Amino acid sequence: MTEFRIYKTLLAAAIAGLIIGSYGVINVLIYGKHATALGSYVPWGMWVAVYLLFLGLTAGAFLITILTYVFRVKIFKPVGPLAAFTVLVVIISEVIMISFDLGHFSRTYRFILSPGFYSMIFWMVIFTNAMIIIYLLECYFLLRERLVNWSQEEGRPGQTLYRWLSFGKKQYTSADRQQDDKWVRWLSIISLPVGLIFYGVNGAIFAILLNRPIWNGALTPLLFIITALLSGGALITFLIFIFRIDDAMVHYLGRVVRFLMVTFLFLEALQFFVGYRTGVIIERASLDIIAFGPYWWVFWIVHLLIGSLIPLALLMAYPEEANKVAWACALIILCFIAVRLNFVIPDQAVYKLEGLENTFYHWRLRTIEYFPNLVEWLTSLWVFSLGLLAFLLGTRYLPLVAAGKGEENHV
Repeated sequence: MTEFRIYKTLLAAAIAGLIIGSYGVINVLIYGKHATALGSYVPWGMWVAVYLLFLGLTAGAFLITILTYVFRVKIFKPVGPLAAFTVLVVIISEVIMISFDLGHFSRTYRFILSPGFYSMIFWMVIFTNAMIIIYLLECYFLLRERLVNWSQEEGRPGQTLYRWLSFGKKQYTSADRQQDDKWVRWLSIISLPVGLIFYGVNGAIFAILLNRPIWNGALTPLLFIITALLSGGALITFLIFIFRIDDAMVHYLGRVVRFLMVTFLFLEALQFFVGYRTGVIIERASLDIIAFGPYWWVFWIVHLLIGSLIPLALLMAYPEEANKVAWACALIILCFIAVRLNFVIPDQAVYKLEGLENTFYHWRLRTIEYFPNLVEWLTSLWVFSLGLLAFLLGTRYLPLVAAGKGEENHV
């Protein structure tokens, strides 16, 4: 009953978020990016930060599927279907979010008609769609046995849906199971290089920009990998606890998340140390904005205190208590948007030419004053709510957790 109450609460929150956030979506569809607080010098804002947050949240589930179906690590077998579905839902949410930032949905056909093979964004689109196709098929083959069985159970709610998803198939044989196992394994093997390129290309979009000192550095690709694994690992650990799949796995992944948190904080400290020691003015100015600018509290309070030190303390003090580990992971997930905002915005908030801020004066030519407006917040809320609703309905009406707990689970 407690789990059902949590489900109903989250479902109500998702529906409310869609209703409230629709105001922001409608404004964006009518006025485009003119409805945002973005400008000429800060063209990437909250939506790009949320996109990067979604990107990171996929990494933990992606790693679980690779370990389960490529390297055959048996400990993760119960959570494999849930992890694959998580990757699919989060990537689709990520695509919707970045689509709002790119604008002009009707012009997406130009990626096909006039591809820019030297553009990192072109390859981002290609490999993002490849990941969606791979994980859509992988989820289908992982769940097909249960879908066929459910479609034949008299009196089961949603039987028509299951018959449609199983394409009218009425029997599932051992030969079908072997064939599906092969498909899942091959799709997972293909997803390994595709996924690595997918994450690498997203990091390269930032790392190759020469006039962005924080982005353009040797630490950027490594920080992308660590932060993705940290936030994604925290998400999958939290989900394993919520669905009561295996507390021992929560303890194990909690130790992994703790290691990643320590590594991330060390690399972040190293970035500040090297940045200040180099004496490059624009790099020091960017770091000053993060640590001492008008939104210093995002770094010190939201990121370091609530999102890092408190979770780290819980993970170190209570490594064998699943509920404490889950709370720590929840704090990491909720506060990780601060990490992404501090990565995206401050490097754009520094004027790259001295006196440029005095040449022309317009609020869209301001940098440090940028803060997401109501439309940006509500649009982000709408995308989060849509992803949450899809995830809740999937875990409710698809055999993700049932298969994950070992009922007719194969591969």
